[in-house]
Amino acid sequence: MRMLISFILLLALTSCSKKYIEQVKSDTKTKFGFEIPAPNKAVFFVENKNIGDSTSISHTNTANSMYHKYGPARDDFFIGRTNAKDLKFNLANKTYYIAVENLPKRTAMILFDGKHKPVVKFNPKKYDRLISKIK
Repeated sequence: MRMLISFILLLALTSCSKKYIEQVKSDTKTKFGFEIPAPNKAVFFVENKNIGDSTSISHTNTANSMYHKYGPARDDFFIGRTNAKDLKFNLANKTYYIAVENLPKRTAMILFDGKHKPVVKFNPKKYDRLISKIK
């Protein structure tokens, strides 16, 4: 039963962000970003500065509170805000690329558990629950 619930949760998480994440070759270069290799886990709070919006202050406050709650970076887990324009996540045999400039909303959280495709979420009310699941 627990395995079924985990599978359904994983399916729901990955189905929400397919259009923002593309699978690329491992030698793809980022413009102004960085890459995270598995099995590391990472949470990034990003801003698409091309979209004018007033949510950036509340997003910054949420990101800061999550950082303080979950602590500084470790070898296996990283949480933080970034101004990177693109991110690359490497799994054993797949590489995923996210261009922050292509996101439809100004602010987002990108979640990478080191085992599956990264997930992009836009609702700050869900951030804490999602982070606690991968930590």
